[in-house]
Amino acid sequence: MKKKRILFILSAVAFAMVSVCNSWAQETAQDILNRRSNQTAQPNRATAASGIRARQLNKGQEDILDRAKWSRIIYRYLDLSKEANAPLYYPLTPEDGRMNLFSMIFRLLQDGQIKAYEYLDGKELFTDQYTVDFNEFLDRFDIYHTVENGRPVVSDVDIPANEVQGYYLKEAYYFETGTSNFHRVPIAICPVIFRQGDYDAQTVRYPLFWIPYAEIALYALQMPLMTSSLNNTMSGTVDDFFRKHDYDGEIYKAANPRNLAISQYTSTPEEAARERAKIEQQLLEFEKGLWKEEPYASAQQAKQRSSKRQSRKTGSGSSSSASAQTMRDR
Repeated sequence: MKKKRILFILSAVAFAMVSVCNSWAQETAQDILNRRSNQTAQPNRATAASGIRARQLNKGQEDILDRAKWSRIIYRYLDLSKEANAPLYYPLTPEDGRMNLFSMIFRLLQDGQIKAYEYLDGKELFTDQYTVDFNEFLDRFDIYHTVENGRPVVSDVDIPANEVQGYYLKEAYYFETGTSNFHRVPIAICPVIFRQGDYDAQTVRYPLFWIPYAEIALYALQMPLMTSSLNNTMSGTVDDFFRKHDYDGEIYKAANPRNLAISQYTSTPEEAARERAKIEQQLLEFEKGLWKEEPYASAQQAKQRSSKRQSRKTGSGSSSSASAQTMRDR
């Protein structure tokens, strides 16, 4: 009887343990599925939110420029072989959590977190019609990749960051009516890749695509940058680099009614250099002129101050005379 009771108790315990284990296994599997579902949904939500914020920033900037009393659009070429621009070029491959600007742009495009637009000669159209297809981009520039679950996979070493040796930068200089402030802001950026030509050994520049700066601004704010060889502290960000104009960029175009680049209306390198210097000087003079006191106004103010001083002297003299006369009368 005791043996039967013991067997019954052991059987009951074993059954209970199996039930608990099955239940635990089911819950764990469900937890894993839920966690994976959440992990998949979170990047999508973050991507959508980032995209919305970028569009809002871009729209806000366009509205400000539309309301500006004065504005001028300038195009520069940033040569990454120059010391001032080197922080955008290194490291060539991601290391210790750091990457260069093009590697960041490449990964954001791959993940669908930003949009890029076709490089069109002489104009920038940031519309869906000209949105860059990432797969087509990989094929066009022969960037090695594999495909997993229908998505392209590119290794860090296969990102052509070392071949992107320059950037076109579109920037706006404008005078804001509401605050009476002068601003200089980045509008869009275009990576330029250097590759050997198909029919000769000469290196050729290939502009890849335009990206509105608002698309990458939120990421540039979080991307640390080493800006000095003497101070290796990562004290700045990519956004600081552009907002503070730490780059060395040569003007190749200033917006004009004929939409011509400097090279299209100058005939010699010397003439082009003079034209670039003239545009730079015009920009400096306009900014200085905003805070320069008008000569006529200054003369008028000086005259008024002189009249006030004279009036005070005359009044003081009359009072003294009147005071003395009163004393004599007494």
